[in-house]
Amino acid sequence: MKKKYRKEVKETLKFVGLLILIFLVFKVLFTYVPPLNQYNLFVIQTPSMDPIIAPDDIVIVKEINPEDIEVGDIMAFRVDITGDGNDDVVVHYIDEITPFNDELIFKTKPHVSELQDRWTIEESDLIGIYQYQINGVGNILSFAQSWVGIVFILIDIIIISVGYEMLFGKKKSKTENVIEDNEEVSNK
Repeated sequence: MKKKYRKEVKETLKFVGLLILIFLVFKVLFTYVPPLNQYNLFVIQTPSMDPIIAPDDIVIVKEINPEDIEVGDIMAFRVDITGDGNDDVVVHYIDEITPFNDELIFKTKPHVSELQDRWTIEESDLIGIYQYQINGVGNILSFAQSWVGIVFILIDIIIISVGYEMLFGKKKSKTENVIEDNEEVSNK
């Protein structure tokens, strides 16, 4: 019985290790391999672009050369909105483009207002141009990216794999059961 338990634990650990390896491979691919690393995903938190882009939508943006940006484009960029010293990611329209010292300066605005945002965006603040969105699943992505979500997903996968093995795993023949029982008796 102990051998069977050890084997199941060993197989489960192999499976979890394989899942972690697959996760790391995808993370490296989407971080370092062109053209996959040109895209970024962001979960929209506020209704500033509603109804075009609503809270909990996932927005996919692609890197773009600043010279190719036009007024009216929807861009993702970094800016310190709250004044806490940490940049937040914002997705707004480009409302004005001004050349300044061999660089472009951008003014933005939300969909819900005709007033420009109070901040000024430099080329280095730009993340990418809006490509498309996935409606209403941002809260799921946010949860899946948190440590609690990752642990929860791993536990679910383990439970499902163990349950699958118990229900549909290879059935032992009577001969294998007798041999296993004899091994346990001889080990005692």
